[in-house]
Amino acid sequence: MNITAEIKWFEDNTTKSHVHGRNILAKLKRYKKLENKQREGLSRTVIPSYKEWMSKNESLKGFSRKIIRERVNALNSYKEKIKKVAFSSQSKFHSSVIEEFLYYLFKDLINSLNSKNQKKSKTNIILGGVRAYTNLYFAPRNLQSFLEKPNMKTNVKDQDFAIYRKIKIKADSESQTVNVPVVSIECKTYIDKTMLEGSIATAEKIKNGNPYCLFLIVTEWYDVSYDVDPAYSRIDQIFVLRKQRRKTEPENPIDSDVVIDLFGFVKKHLEREWSNIDKKLSEEGKIM
Repeated sequence: MNITAEIKWFEDNTTKSHVHGRNILAKLKRYKKLENKQREGLSRTVIPSYKEWMSKNESLKGFSRKIIRERVNALNSYKEKIKKVAFSSQSKFHSSVIEEFLYYLFKDLINSLNSKNQKKSKTNIILGGVRAYTNLYFAPRNLQSFLEKPNMKTNVKDQDFAIYRKIKIKADSESQTVNVPVVSIECKTYIDKTMLEGSIATAEKIKNGNPYCLFLIVTEWYDVSYDVDPAYSRIDQIFVLRKQRRKTEPENPIDSDVVIDLFGFVKKHLEREWSNIDKKLSEEGKIM
């Protein structure tokens, strides 16, 4: 394998949205430091399979049920080919596949919504990994400092995948641009009790920044005791792509019906009224 040529291909053909492709690129740039089995996995399996998977997704247009099923079939094929490639969970090699898949799943929907909104607004919806806004506070050194300058600060939280917009916040002469999500998704290969507790805390922070943000977890396997019920948290839904607990045999493929449900759940949120009490009252007799 010509490492220089492969690095150039990934640099030329992948963007920030191709999270998994960029993960592969980072590994190519440190190719000589990888273990032999990792280098072999990259050259023989990952690179040709990724190019095929990416090409398939780029060729598919729209978001009909048929198109989504084709994307899921391509995802299962790619996941099956790379499942024995020896990269640790810390490298985010396998979890980044789901992050990039979500980009393919939602990109045409977001393009469609942006096109519809162009006549009303110059601001576009963006999708992908982001440092999402959670809250605003002021941190002056003392009273005199506060009178001269409020010293505005913002907190952010890394999110695997989000649908968001940039907003400029001003306080007197100070200003900051923040990324405010309307959909926030954490991507996991599996989720256990500790991970779930972390996600519950993140959901609380994200929704403090925007109560109308939809907070989801998308995971391949679910490894939390059934005694723990996340329904009482601010997580809106957990989608388990394989409908399966971790390490269950045989391994289920990623289920296209779950993905279609996920897509519909997000689409409905993006298209519905978030805060129109008068309309909800007169049409539905419900406020929430």
